[in-house]
Amino acid sequence: MIARRSRLYGGAGGAPRRIAWLALTVFIIAGVAVLVSLVAEQRNQNSLQLPHYATMPWRAKTVEILSLVGWVLTAVAALWNGVLGVALRRRTAIQELKRRTDRVRDYRTPPASPRE
Repeated sequence: MIARRSRLYGGAGGAPRRIAWLALTVFIIAGVAVLVSLVAEQRNQNSLQLPHYATMPWRAKTVEILSLVGWVLTAVAALWNGVLGVALRRRTAIQELKRRTDRVRDYRTPPASPRE
């Protein structure tokens, strides 16, 4: 969703889009790490979580770190998109105010009379 929304900002949205895709890639890698750990640790087949007594500590720590990195990247991309959204709304509001002001000024200003 972040990557899709950042397309609205054109070139300025390129960096948050890349960060969002990087976060998605990190989450996919973490998911693969969980699946590999679950396949490797088939002692408790009823559990969907990694059993702490059967999993090597580095496997659990790897998944935790990857998840943390993914969430941090997601937060950075979302905040960046928010800043770009506020800036876009501000620019749009300024343009709309200028357009309305020009239209009122054109309406109130009498047309110039041709010089004879």
